[in-house]
Amino acid sequence: MSAFTWHPLALVNGWASASTTSLRTGKPAWAVHDGAVYLRGAVKQPGGGSSAFATLPASARPAHNLYIQVYTNSDTPGILYIGADGTMEAYDGNATTFTSISAVSYPTAAVKSTKLTLKNGWASSQPTYNTGNPAYAVSRGVVYLSGSMHGGTTSVPAFVLPTAARPAHLMYVSVYTFDGSTGFLEIFPNGQVDVEGAEAASYTSLASISFPVASTKWHSFTLEAGWKSGAAQFGTAKPSYAVINGIVYLNGSMHRAPGGTGLWTDLPAATRSKDVLEIEVYTVNGTTGGVAITNSLGLVSSNPFTNAEAFTSLAAIAYPPNS
Repeated sequence: MSAFTWHPLALVNGWASASTTSLRTGKPAWAVHDGAVYLRGAVKQPGGGSSAFATLPASARPAHNLYIQVYTNSDTPGILYIGADGTMEAYDGNATTFTSISAVSYPTAAVKSTKLTLKNGWASSQPTYNTGNPAYAVSRGVVYLSGSMHGGTTSVPAFVLPTAARPAHLMYVSVYTFDGSTGFLEIFPNGQVDVEGAEAASYTSLASISFPVASTKWHSFTLEAGWKSGAAQFGTAKPSYAVINGIVYLNGSMHRAPGGTGLWTDLPAATRSKDVLEIEVYTVNGTTGGVAITNSLGLVSSNPFTNAEAFTSLAAIAYPPNS
């Protein structure tokens, strides 16, 4: 396993690090690790202006354009665009106030992908947006999805993942859909992947989605403050984690009765981060919220908070520990 070497992003157009003494998100940076690019930190743009905030060097650029839904201020989803030319942009939601790029990752060309066979009217959006054909890859125990698609029927399979690329339990993953709207994937243990969302048929991105293979050994979190596993009620995994090739992966879902706090666990040492990571996640009925990872605590939030309490998914969260 190679070590992480972080390279600071040269911020432009009035963008700056959003890290403060009370919310230490770390300096915005990138690293290449075992065939994937990882981002860290958060950015803001106090004066407004261009949405472009940095340019990645050639060694860290994706093969195609990426549209990724990310956490912005007040639990509002925003958009991170990463162009094949290295251009990085943040917009929509409350992006200029605070945009987290933590827990964003994507495979490099060294990870060989296989094109997915689309079903039920879905077609690749590559010809229009240069976002790559919908594809999957399996590398060192991790499944990576990529590309984008449009035109199909929602609530039925858009594609079926092969046995080697399936999760052990049902996963709910929030994704970018047309014009910055929110959609989500349901990824079933039998490989079926359904796409949901009002604008999903117009455009759905699969960028920055990764999760461990079904044979992965998971470790359960100890839930606190009234939070309970959603496994029995929703068919997901229990809230759990695994560390693979130096990357922390989260899985499962949870819920709690209304009226509590956002603290859901005291994090095991292997899952902690010296930076505060703010990560956009799926909450009840296709809404979104946030999971925060700190140097000791796991926190959850949404606006309103009752969305997170009803259902919060931890599926497909991936980040370097102690980053």
